[in-house]
Amino acid sequence: MKIFKPLLSVILGGFAITASAQGGYHDGVDYYNADRFEQAKIILEKTLSDPSTNKGVSYYYLGAIEMRENNPAAAKSFFEKGIAADPKVGYNYVGLGEIALKSGDKKAAEGYFDDALKMDKKNPEVSAAIARAYFNVDPVAYAKQIDKNIAKSLKDSKNMATAPYVLQGDMESAKGNIGQAASYYEQAMQFGEETGRVNPWAYVKYANLYNNTTDSNNKQYAIRMLETLSQKAPNSALAQRELAEKYYDAELFSKAAAAYKRYMSNPNHFQQDEQRLCQLLYFDNKNDESLAIAKDILAKDPSNHYMYRMVMVNDKALGNNAEAAEYGKKLFDAKDVTLTSNDYSTYADALAANGNYAEAVAIYEQGYNANPEKNKGMLAEISSVYNDAQQYAKAAEYQQKFVDLGDYKLQDLFTLANRYRNLALSLPEGSAERTEAAKKGIANIDLALQTAADSSKGPLYRNRAVLLQLRDGQEPTQEIVDTYLEMIKYYDLADPENRTKNPDVYKSAFGNLAQFYTIKGQKDEARRWYEELYKIAPDTPGLAEFLKK
Repeated sequence: MKIFKPLLSVILGGFAITASAQGGYHDGVDYYNADRFEQAKIILEKTLSDPSTNKGVSYYYLGAIEMRENNPAAAKSFFEKGIAADPKVGYNYVGLGEIALKSGDKKAAEGYFDDALKMDKKNPEVSAAIARAYFNVDPVAYAKQIDKNIAKSLKDSKNMATAPYVLQGDMESAKGNIGQAASYYEQAMQFGEETGRVNPWAYVKYANLYNNTTDSNNKQYAIRMLETLSQKAPNSALAQRELAEKYYDAELFSKAAAAYKRYMSNPNHFQQDEQRLCQLLYFDNKNDESLAIAKDILAKDPSNHYMYRMVMVNDKALGNNAEAAEYGKKLFDAKDVTLTSNDYSTYADALAANGNYAEAVAIYEQGYNANPEKNKGMLAEISSVYNDAQQYAKAAEYQQKFVDLGDYKLQDLFTLANRYRNLALSLPEGSAERTEAAKKGIANIDLALQTAADSSKGPLYRNRAVLLQLRDGQEPTQEIVDTYLEMIKYYDLADPENRTKNPDVYKSAFGNLAQFYTIKGQKDEARRWYEELYKIAPDTPGLAEFLKK
């Protein structure tokens, strides 16, 4: 849905929220009013013992959270504690009134609402709170009472109170009137600043209207709104966190990481956000920083399984394979952990890098068996581990299993051919087993050649020539010669400077061609290829003397 900006523009100047209204329990209030109830509860509970906390206010919001969670008994207890802490905070009477209203005792509710207005006479936003209580219980049945109390709040504040505008925005948003809701939130933002207070939750609700659309321009506008909020209320935990999250949602990961870093200095940040920063730094290849955060979190919460993963992946990226394997084991030994494909691969890679090949294979096999369709690539990884362990038969077996599944690329055929080459080289010369391994390698090279681009054919023909010699013996045959000629053609085609840049590629080819024609008694042709060999390898023993004859 496209959102059209209301005519009333956001004032970019104005007053910043005062230091006395930043941090502490105020952050909890901001989170509540932005409908971030879980975060609000954590902060409000954490700051109750702070001497600067207005307990009357904090208890009200804790009770209001319980009401949102349909726990009226717990809510009533908090409201009563709030009245005991500070009877002049009218909000707690509003809370008790909402409980009565919800239970069907309209008369008792009105009595509590009157008490609220009497006890907190100079606060026009109490009337807005009463209107919201009616709205929370039944916006249709109590429409007149809602309108009456909104009007009273606006009149008593000379239209400058922010709460009634936010409530009207919420009401319109609930009806799906997004443009009108945005207009009300914008008024809350403006009038709040004209009275000397930035209203973070109005900004957040306004930004979320734009962010909760599929229009990318709207999402960018939401980010700009939150950037403005962060400038006006730089110490607001809500402002800092919401901006960081919006950057993350927009996949602006570098900006998100920087925003989360700033937010981490706020005492009212959450551990889950430390985890998010840890993840972002990892994705941004800042492995040292990400690792430090992960270990810091583990120092505070040793059972945080997610951080086992983050230590493991960061250590692996940094080449700390021993520690990566250590934390991989902790992750795999933990209970109630959902392992990912990357968990299996990273842990197995770390084990293999430490020479623990059997353990690495076992982990890869677990990963493959956990989801054979998704993790078929782990068969190729197992092949690689066996190849590193010089268990060439197993290396060829698992690469073949992977290719047989059908979901392979050209490089996978090339790798399979190499696996068979390594196997053939490990077997006795002239044995049937060596011949068979070489044949399988050649078959895969020939399969690859059917679809390979010309630029890729040189290495394929080179490998084919080696496999032919493993199959037929070292003395060059006509098939080997033809293969080397194809190799030379495609290497030259790929880069005319290859003979200078990569002379080693050509040495075996020129030598085998010269030997073949020598055996055949074709001296001129043999000399031609010896001369080509001399051009790229003049230090070949005896070659210079031979060519002088």
